[in-house]
Amino acid sequence: MITEIYPTVYLLSDSAASGPSQFVYMLRHATGLVMFGTKSDLSAHYDDLRRLGTFTHILLGDRHHATQHTRQLARHLGLGLSATKAEAAALKGVEVEVVLPFQRTLIVPGLEAIPTPGHTAGALSFLWTHAGRRYLFVGDTIVPVDGGWQYWVIKPNLQTMRQSMRQLAALNADVILSNSFAATPQAWCELDAGSRDALFAGLDQRLAA
Repeated sequence: MITEIYPTVYLLSDSAASGPSQFVYMLRHATGLVMFGTKSDLSAHYDDLRRLGTFTHILLGDRHHATQHTRQLARHLGLGLSATKAEAAALKGVEVEVVLPFQRTLIVPGLEAIPTPGHTAGALSFLWTHAGRRYLFVGDTIVPVDGGWQYWVIKPNLQTMRQSMRQLAALNADVILSNSFAATPQAWCELDAGSRDALFAGLDQRLAA
């Protein structure tokens, strides 16, 4: 089932999944649709995706967002997968046709790729600005879990991750959306200035320890 959870932002829910699965987001821009990559098998939803419209991009935030299912999806939609060079090199058996620069990059009007290394070396987050609101798609870089936020970073990367979180804090996102299967009770969170400041201050303190 595909639900419009915010204006132009869609969630694909897979009720047939046998266990926890990644959250699958899409957004509608002026000339089509963008999907944020998932390793889930979406073949049962191909008709729903076709009815939604024409896709222009499948964006992989990091190496954890692609499998052969993703490759199959890309072929079905007639698209190449997009990721940074570091993440493309880390993927095994999944070809990335569109290599994104590891710098702040405009994907389509209103959608920017933001380098956020730490969780992985070439990770990207994506900032979508629409009707005065800012939606930040963070993949599994940070994950809402039972009222708190979790991250998974090896010790040598803690300071890199800390700098990435400071960069994300400066984006002043109104909504943060994670795609991790570990997110509970839901994978996205609305923020005001106070809760956003508290979130990133808390992450900064933990990453400094």
